[in-house]
Amino acid sequence: MILSAADARRLTNAALSAGFERAGLAPLAALADAGLRAWLADGRHAGMKYLERFLPLREDPRRAFPKYRSVLVVAADYGDDRSAPPPPDRGDVARYARGDDYHLVLKARLRALQGALRAEFPAVVTRPFVDSGPLNEKLAAAVAGLGWVGRNTNLVNRRAGSWCVLGLLLLSADVVAAASPAKDYCGLCTRCLEVCPTGAIVAPYELDARLCISYLTIEHAGPIPRALRPAVGNRIFGCDDCQAVCPWNRFATRSPSEPFRPRDDLHGRPLTEWLSLDAASFATTFAGAAILRAGAEGFARNVLVAAGNAFAAGAGDADLDRAVERRLADPSPVVRDAAAWALGRRRDGRATRALKERREVETNEAVRLEIDASLAEKSERR
Repeated sequence: MILSAADARRLTNAALSAGFERAGLAPLAALADAGLRAWLADGRHAGMKYLERFLPLREDPRRAFPKYRSVLVVAADYGDDRSAPPPPDRGDVARYARGDDYHLVLKARLRALQGALRAEFPAVVTRPFVDSGPLNEKLAAAVAGLGWVGRNTNLVNRRAGSWCVLGLLLLSADVVAAASPAKDYCGLCTRCLEVCPTGAIVAPYELDARLCISYLTIEHAGPIPRALRPAVGNRIFGCDDCQAVCPWNRFATRSPSEPFRPRDDLHGRPLTEWLSLDAASFATTFAGAAILRAGAEGFARNVLVAAGNAFAAGAGDADLDRAVERRLADPSPVVRDAAAWALGRRRDGRATRALKERREVETNEAVRLEIDASLAEKSERR
């Protein structure tokens, strides 16, 4: 079945009516992820092993979805926040995660769109995806004309910038594309490469997830590599630096739709308060929010790394000191490791005593090594 150019316009208009800001169409055959194999071979996917399993399907998506022919790509803007970043003893949350979880929001909108298309195109079978399945959403969006993949590896649109999230709706019909792939307008700009705290953008259009703060604070399991912790700063979930400096974001909307409006006190909240959350209160506090993806253990690890950086910056208070010390007895060795590192950044004898006392009862070898390293560094600083 082939849908005409007029049908394509009806499809994209239906997507706009479902609440998306932009929509475009691309043939499934054009979404072959040609650069993925080399990126995986270099190990730049870090712990995202599922990308290895999906390699053959991402190189030829038609193998994964043989009954589908095209994809409708949709974009939703979550808005730009140009307020001053929070001080070191308060947590910095990536802009997209300050409202409702976009996975849930976009999936609901796509299901509503499915219903509308079912009535208008009853012969067309559809299947929605939001950050799932063996498809490269940014590549699909670029092929569909919604923008270009910039040097920071994010999708950029000349009129809307890059503060957006993407969804896909597979179609069982061939469609006359409504737009041509967008031109790359990064020009000679290298601001995103220069601002990246850890140098994760290793070259224009090339990201090494092993160094990326967004990966480390969201997807990564286990301790954050010690050498990278100072660069994490107070970022407790994600990182926006490479988008914040992008010149095209001066056109970005500052008024996102209701689901993406920041929740009260989610961003810039004192680290001490976040460290008071146990697993149950973590789940309750972040119900329906993207931060749940980090898990209670990962989130506590992130907050403790931020606390260590706050101590190094001369920030924090007695309440934060005590909150970190309590985490030395946490059931998770990952959390105890981060707490020991954080205390090692404090410049007082109380921290030294707390670390030595924990060293006497600690049973995990990796945590003991962290305590030893932190004590050694404190001794050198004296």
